[in-house]
Amino acid sequence: MWLRYIVEIVAVLIMLGGVGGIFYGVFKGTIVLSVRTLQFLAIAFVVPVILILSLERTIGNEATAALIGTIVGYALSGLGKSE
Repeated sequence: MWLRYIVEIVAVLIMLGGVGGIFYGVFKGTIVLSVRTLQFLAIAFVVPVILILSLERTIGNEATAALIGTIVGYALSGLGKSE
């Protein structure tokens, strides 16, 4: 039971670290806000949310699998176009 809470806290920290790190880099001027940066922001925010909702049993196994598949498709879409 307590392990679930630790995983959720780590997921929130990953989410905040990813979003905060990108915003810090953009404001500092070391990171350019591009399509890949926005994709990373979306993934860094959505994946921990899906993990937390799945652990809390708010969404079912089928919905979790569908959302993860959608995220993988979104992350890999246009991989050859922008590089």
